[in-house]
Amino acid sequence: MTSTQSQAGQLIAKQLWLALATSGERGAVEISYVPFAPVEGRFGVVVSRLAAHTANLLAGRSTSVLVVDGDPNLEDSYARSRFSIDVTPHVHAPGSPEANAVWTALEARQGGTVQTLRMLPDFTAIALEPERGRLVLGFASAHNISGAAIKELLRKPS
Repeated sequence: MTSTQSQAGQLIAKQLWLALATSGERGAVEISYVPFAPVEGRFGVVVSRLAAHTANLLAGRSTSVLVVDGDPNLEDSYARSRFSIDVTPHVHAPGSPEANAVWTALEARQGGTVQTLRMLPDFTAIALEPERGRLVLGFASAHNISGAAIKELLRKPS
């Protein structure tokens, strides 16, 4: 593993949420905040069918995520580390082993609220499979990272 990949893994491991950007039916970008958990080399999320981005995910439209260093003590916001990743959504049927893996990982990482969401019929478990990413570590430090390398980072214990 390279130093850059290690830094990407550390950024993913310390963040509990990501920004989720999807393409709408007419091409407009929808963006939201979504808690996540690594699940089998993917970003596991649960989303409500009431949210606009869920229809986009269910339709398999273009999707990206952004993981941002949330350290409030950074002196220069322009130097904040961020990792933009193109992903492919995989929707899991309720009660399937894949859906259960997402729910279990989220509960372990995010806490008891996940139990409440699981009881609501409008929430769907989705795994976001990394295709390619761009890690920015500050000024003049931008790096492309393959989908395979990102999947490996998501398989490592945090």
